[in-house]
Amino acid sequence: MRLSKKYTSEILNHRILIPSQGIFNQRMLTFHPLTISDREAVQAVSLKAGRRNCNYTFANLVGWQFWFHTEVCVLSDAVVLRFNFEGKRAYMVCKAGDLSPELLTALFEDSGENLMLIGLEDSQLQTVKTFNAKYVAWAKPSRNQYDYIYRRDALASLRGKKLSAKRNHVNRFRAEHPNFEYRPLTPELFDECRRLTAIWQEEKEESVTIDAEHRVMETVFANWELLGMTGGCIFVDGRIVAFTYGAAVTTDTFDVCVEKADRHVEGAFAIINQQFAEHLPEQYIYVNREEDMGLAGLRQSKLSYHPEILLTYNTVKINKSYVLERMTADDAQLTVDWMVRQYGFDRHDVESWVRDLHFNWALSVKAIDVDGNVVGLLNMSDYRIEEESSHIAVDAPDLLANLNARRYTAVFSFIVSEPYRGTPLNYDMLNSIMPELKSCYDFVFIPVLRHLKTHQYWQRWGATEFYRDAECVYYKLEL
Repeated sequence: MRLSKKYTSEILNHRILIPSQGIFNQRMLTFHPLTISDREAVQAVSLKAGRRNCNYTFANLVGWQFWFHTEVCVLSDAVVLRFNFEGKRAYMVCKAGDLSPELLTALFEDSGENLMLIGLEDSQLQTVKTFNAKYVAWAKPSRNQYDYIYRRDALASLRGKKLSAKRNHVNRFRAEHPNFEYRPLTPELFDECRRLTAIWQEEKEESVTIDAEHRVMETVFANWELLGMTGGCIFVDGRIVAFTYGAAVTTDTFDVCVEKADRHVEGAFAIINQQFAEHLPEQYIYVNREEDMGLAGLRQSKLSYHPEILLTYNTVKINKSYVLERMTADDAQLTVDWMVRQYGFDRHDVESWVRDLHFNWALSVKAIDVDGNVVGLLNMSDYRIEEESSHIAVDAPDLLANLNARRYTAVFSFIVSEPYRGTPLNYDMLNSIMPELKSCYDFVFIPVLRHLKTHQYWQRWGATEFYRDAECVYYKLEL
């Protein structure tokens, strides 16, 4: 299998080199845990910022604070959020217009020089392109987090050919339940909502996320008035069959935070969607029905309502810029130190490997940041497959003979420092030697310890497994 040029170009196109703009003044950011008492200060900025991102809805921020450990810093023109995302520190910034270089510099310093920004809209990416030559940024679209935003009047009227199927669902519900009732959601109806939620949860597998969603809902119910919530519900024969609620995310956009319905009542989801939009104040031109989380069925459902806006988000990582240099035999100790530190190998063992396994220093690469720190290593070696695994000669002698009849070199180690993980630095290092690899070899041999997380990385490059033993999986990347 040849290396996928399409995949490689897509990854590298996300890399943004940042030209110099001089040195900026530092701006101190002071954070504190987000609480409901921050509502007035946060919304004084967020409602006017024009960012329709559902994550800036204050009810969502407060409700999920326990999950993300969200902290906030409110500036005169921006709300800066700091939180835990997949075990790492991340930031979101609600601000009209671009993020200023001063603010980006302060964020970079606060992050410990490993900045991850989540939820940046496409229009905000230009800022990071003109940030500072000392840094490099990567932007990756976050498709599963795109928000689906509709015109409120379209959801309320369901006019037009595109929405005819939705209109039919609503009409069928009306015909089957002519005495249905829409009511505003008020605190005396919360127990009915809890009952319906319990029924809804019975059809779901137990999970930490389901429990978290329940906790969020209870937080919202306990602070309904303070959070400025608006909701609605559908009753059939005196029983609640659907409810929804949300709050303003901007002055012209309403965010639907929760929508639940009895799946045994056909059309319940369609009618609560339509009725809630019909009863929302006319000041709201748009309704944000939030993301699909990558769930195929939910994505299909949201697309079937034909959103006016599919609000695109990007995850951006900013690190110190770097240069790539070829290694020499003088870098042997550097390789030893990194492998001992990163993999926990015995130093004596690693020193013997480096000494005896025919390292190809001319094809080995190191990445050095602007402060002179080594942040990545790619060590190539011309050792043979049977030197890595003694079992293959016994288990698959014909396979080994066929492989050894071809020209190959091996990846001995491929390491990037923690701040650069999840960035294309590793692609940059491998790409830098790709012309020489293709001219001298037929394939690259890649042994990967079973417990490491780099298997998917090599598979994405197009590497295929040809053997495995108790310790390693062995791949070859055709050139």
